[in-house]
Amino acid sequence: MNKPADTMGLVKIRANECIAVRVRLLSRMVTHIYDSAMKPYGVKLNQMTILSLVYLTGETGFEALGRRLKIEKSTASRNVERLKKAGWLTVTQDSDDKRKILRITPAGERLLADVHEAWENAQKQAAELLGREGAAAVCLTADEIWRKDRRG
Repeated sequence: MNKPADTMGLVKIRANECIAVRVRLLSRMVTHIYDSAMKPYGVKLNQMTILSLVYLTGETGFEALGRRLKIEKSTASRNVERLKKAGWLTVTQDSDDKRKILRITPAGERLLADVHEAWENAQKQAAELLGREGAAAVCLTADEIWRKDRRG
C-alpha cells in the first residue's frame, strides 16, 4: 500500500523530533537500570518511590500520593497493594473523612536502608548512560518543573 508523501513526511518529522518519544525512551531505559538493581529485594523503582514519599511524610493520603508523584490512580493502587502484601506499607481508613492513609512499616523502613547500595549502583549506571551533562540537565529540568508545579 502506498502512503501519501505528505503524510509520510509529517510522520517522519514527528518520529525524528518528538520530545515525548525521547523522554519515554529515556525513562524506560533508566527505569530498567533501577528495577534490575532492586530486583533482588523484590521491589521496583515505582514502589521504592512510594515508600520513600510515605517515609518522608510520615503518612500520606492515597489521593495526595497520586498528586505528588503524578501517577494514575490505577498505578498507585496496584503498587500500594503490592507494598501492602509484602508487609512494607499499611493502609488504614481515616475515621473522620474515610480517606485511605498510607504508613510505612518497620519492614518497609528496613527495606529503604537495605536497598540503598543497589540504588547507588543504579544511580552510577544511569549517570554513565546519560553522561555528566545529560544527568545534570535531567536533574535541573526536573527540579525546575517541580518548583513551578508546587507554586502553581
